[in-house]
Amino acid sequence: MIDRYLRRLLPACGAIAGLLLLAELALIAQTAAPAPAQSASLPPAAQIVKRFVDAIGGEAEFKKISSIRAVGTVEFIAQNISGKIEMIAARPSKMIMRGEMPDIGKFETGFDGKVGWEIDPASGPKLLMGRRLLEVADDARFDGILHGADHVKTVTTVAKTTFDNRPAYQIQVVLTSGSEETEYFDVETGMLLGSEASRETFMGVLPTIGFSRDYKKFGAIMQATTLVARTLGMEQVVRLTTFEFNTAPANTFTLPPQIKALINK
Repeated sequence: MIDRYLRRLLPACGAIAGLLLLAELALIAQTAAPAPAQSASLPPAAQIVKRFVDAIGGEAEFKKISSIRAVGTVEFIAQNISGKIEMIAARPSKMIMRGEMPDIGKFETGFDGKVGWEIDPASGPKLLMGRRLLEVADDARFDGILHGADHVKTVTTVAKTTFDNRPAYQIQVVLTSGSEETEYFDVETGMLLGSEASRETFMGVLPTIGFSRDYKKFGAIMQATTLVARTLGMEQVVRLTTFEFNTAPANTFTLPPQIKALINK
């Protein structure tokens, strides 16, 4: 689902977020979940994931979707800065996120299945390399939420705990790429509440946390419409108002001219 990309990409969306992050280093927030309660009767992680997939509409319905376009707003809370955001994702592993902030300019992050890139007014265009490219490639997996064996190496139930003020099952996910993250699923509803992971930023690898809230139904699929991302006290809130399915044109993920120029150097 679209929240997978937005929730995890925003904390590392380039120099715009980086410059704002510098202003917030003195406000480092404690975001760790409360100490988990161990139990011998915890449900298997595969069962927790299947319950979530069923709750959003089911695997069969999700696989009918070839692309998703979401439009909304993004706000950097402490700085009182907001703007527009658009996200398009397509099978099997393509995505592009575009945003625009008044008085700052436009930013973009994309992955066409092989090449990852960022463009923003602070640092200009650049090709993604190393860990950052690996993370974006993982984020772009359209069927990532299904936790298939082609993408997920292991998934393990860790504990029953509390996350975002809700009772939650905590599961540990190890991807085939080697990346790891912790996910939290609502005990009562089965919905994904959020996740924690370490992400590459302009300041290095930093812990991030994301919250998925306000699920609503669009077509046959439930989507989180409020997404909150936190990194070292900086909080971004995305509010999505529009979802479109199977409408992405074939040229949606064509590399921008300035990125092609970098490749051809």
